Amino acid sequence: MATDELRPSPPKPACVVTFGRSTLLGRHLAAALAASGLWSTVAVLDPSPPIASPTSPLTHLAVDLSDPSSLARALAGAEAVFHVDPTSAASDGSFLSLHRVAVEGTRRLLAACCRSGVKRVVYTGSADVVVAGGRDVVNADEDALPYPDKFGNAASELRSQVEMMVLSADGKNGMRTCVLRPSNMFGPGDSSLVRFVAGYARSPLGKFAIGSGANMCDFTYVENVAHANICAEKALCSNASSVAGKPFFVTNDEPIETWEFMSCLMEAIGYQRTRINLPAKMLSFAALFYNMVYHKLGLQILSTPLLDPDTIYFLSCTRTLNTSKANRLLGYRPIVSLEDGIMRIVGSFSELPDNLDLSRKQGSCGPSKAEKLLGHGITADILLWRDEKKTFSYITVLFLLFYWFLLSDRTFVSSAAKILLVISLALFIHGVLPPQMFGFTVEKVTPDYFEVSQSMLMNPLMWLASLWNGGIHKLRVLGEGDDWTAFLKAVAFLYCMKIIFNFQFRMLMGLALASLFVVFIVYEQCEEEIDTLVTFASVKIKSLMGRVAGNLPDVLKAYIS
Repeated sequence: MATDELRPSPPKPACVVTFGRSTLLGRHLAAALAASGLWSTVAVLDPSPPIASPTSPLTHLAVDLSDPSSLARALAGAEAVFHVDPTSAASDGSFLSLHRVAVEGTRRLLAACCRSGVKRVVYTGSADVVVAGGRDVVNADEDALPYPDKFGNAASELRSQVEMMVLSADGKNGMRTCVLRPSNMFGPGDSSLVRFVAGYARSPLGKFAIGSGANMCDFTYVENVAHANICAEKALCSNASSVAGKPFFVTNDEPIETWEFMSCLMEAIGYQRTRINLPAKMLSFAALFYNMVYHKLGLQILSTPLLDPDTIYFLSCTRTLNTSKANRLLGYRPIVSLEDGIMRIVGSFSELPDNLDLSRKQGSCGPSKAEKLLGHGITADILLWRDEKKTFSYITVLFLLFYWFLLSDRTFVSSAAKILLVISLALFIHGVLPPQMFGFTVEKVTPDYFEVSQSMLMNPLMWLASLWNGGIHKLRVLGEGDDWTAFLKAVAFLYCMKIIFNFQFRMLMGLALASLFVVFIVYEQCEEEIDTLVTFASVKIKSLMGRVAGNLPDVLKAYIS
């Protein structure tokens, strides 16, 4: 017994985590491995410069996967490699960059693992490689979802290639491999998810839920994915014949309505919950048409599209996965509940960079140009949809007036007389009602409601006088014949008015009312994109005008100038 107690314990092995600094999972996984105490050294391989921290138990190595010699030195003595999805660490979103980092980098990493004698490789990708195509997936397991014939985006296609490479490498030189497929991973420090939610909340669609709103989805907290990696590596040691060469779904095992998850985050960053549902199929067709026009006009150099088919699928379709295989073979169970995970990510918003521009509550969003144009008052609140009930009330009243005066077959005078008769009758009946009826208090209309202050009366009169004086001034400038810019503006304005008045008056009024509640909110939500587009167009028009003026005869040039 004493001899056994004095016998030294075997040295702990070393492990390696790829992209352990530049990815969300890499950071949490490296910290979990260091805290587990199972490894003598946890080396973090990442192209980003290492972090200088003398107290950190991690060894940071700035290693590019495209450098075989650096890989060989970094993997020396390591028994296990935890390969994190490299597509999220690409420097940009181009296909060439993703392919270089994901496919070529993984190929070199697996070759270096075989040469260095690495015994176990656990790769963490995404469930997106088999969940796509705009269809509902309900409690599906790994065997029920093969790779699709066509992928929705380049990242999913490259992830599938990486998966195949890792699974096919199982057994080479004694190395055992397996793949984890987390669904919708999230966690503190995940700026991409927060940026997506904040961008959607600020967009014109921020008030709407796409689809029925009842679609369910599996989300996975990042610490649970890190725990699943540790379970998978242990299973490769003890039960390799059942685990090696296989993929495993990893979730929180708590399906939740997608829009409930979105609404929790939207409320946390200062926006309201979505209340109105839009049909997903209609938006899918609109997104396809929008993206086609978007790319045809070359607008991708200015901004990114608002919606794409993959986003609509994520927000409108059910996607729940069965993790019984991971539970049975890996011994995986979530260690952080979904509710705790949501609370943790909400609590981490204050730690994110200020340039994410998340919340109106934080005062990071000043008054928009549309709000300044509308005067910061009740008009801005109505036309910018700050109060949905009030906005819908005004839309309903204006539509009824539009129908009453323009769409019906009555004349304007008869319509006005009838509506004034109804208003007079309603006011008279309201006036003769007693102060109390059936236990309810009837508030009387006081004479103050019908008084018009002098300032309220003077403002429209002053506006009309200013408009009249401005028109007379423009006519005088045209009469002098010295300002060609004013002349061209007047010609363009009159020509536009000629085109507009070719339409029926009721059609013009209908378009004006519809545009009134759309134009300002769209401009507020897409202010930067519209300003950039206007600036781009104005530069092109000035360049074209300069070319036209340059081709005119010298006599006309001197006269115009």
